[in-house]
Amino acid sequence: MRQFQNKAIVIVLLLCTGLYACKKDNYLTDGGVHTATTPYSTYDYLAGNSYHIFDTVINIIDHFGLKDSVNKAGTFFAPTDYSVNRLMVNLGVDNMDSLYAHISSRFITQYLFSDTTITLQNAGTSPKIYNNWADTIAGVKKLAYTYGVVSSTLTYYVLQYVKINGYLDGSAGAPADDPTDAVLNCQTTGIITSGSTRLHVLSNASSLSPK
Repeated sequence: MRQFQNKAIVIVLLLCTGLYACKKDNYLTDGGVHTATTPYSTYDYLAGNSYHIFDTVINIIDHFGLKDSVNKAGTFFAPTDYSVNRLMVNLGVDNMDSLYAHISSRFITQYLFSDTTITLQNAGTSPKIYNNWADTIAGVKKLAYTYGVVSSTLTYYVLQYVKINGYLDGSAGAPADDPTDAVLNCQTTGIITSGSTRLHVLSNASSLSPK
């Protein structure tokens, strides 16, 4: 009997560990809609993340005095520390002061929008243009991923932020040397914070621009 109880305890612990791992992995890589409505402001939600994947982003927000902007925005495409670290490596910097010398407030405000209707459900497969708080324009679209399961095929969509470099790719009249736009996938979408901001989280692998 005791041996059976010990085995049962081990099984329960393994199940709990597996559920925790799945929950963490899904948050980081799910690519889809997150239906959470949080009682916290956007800033507090990011600052209190249990995996601490926005700590560096919060430091940047604080440095440029953008807490109120982040909380008041209609939509925020939030980068994670992983993508910020990738940018630091690309810039050859290893501390925050050096990073601040390469970026401005636009590093954050390019991902802030007044519009609250920027959602996965409202996105099309071609970019829709929106004005951001960096006084530039950005595109938003979705990309379909299809995969087979047994005898059926499933399709899911990932929301994408398009940083327009010069002309929107494919635009009529764009010069031949027009730089390619940067397309950043979201790993989680649709978190609604206390200020009614729609929070989308960019992929950890996003290639961020310093400006």
